[in-house]
Amino acid sequence: MKLDYAQFEELETFSRSGARLDEETRNIIDHGQRIRACLKQPEFSPVSVPAQITLLLALTAKLFDSIPLDQMTEAENTLCEAASEIPAEVSARLYTAEKLSDEDRKTIIQIASKSLARFQVKPTPVEKL
Repeated sequence: MKLDYAQFEELETFSRSGARLDEETRNIIDHGQRIRACLKQPEFSPVSVPAQITLLLALTAKLFDSIPLDQMTEAENTLCEAASEIPAEVSARLYTAEKLSDEDRKTIIQIASKSLARFQVKPTPVEKL
């Protein structure tokens, strides 16, 4: 995620010059904007460890990429609330130095995906010619 954000910042600066951007570059910029939106944290509003990890895994899995920027705050809040659904045995590992298993990550990403489903922009159906 750190590399994605650094790449975003570089491309964002480049895009300000008015250069035409290909689709891949626009996708990188869109993803970076969502990372930035999620990493902004209001002062005196701590985020729980499970919510932080859920948020970071969702960003890494690009679950926020199809959510409009104007809905990011609401989507992030919904995701943080959904972090309470993480099973107790997985949640307990979040507070230790123990590495998360692939199954743990999968469980957390499924919870995140389910909570963000209502924010996903539905692709418009392509009309048949």
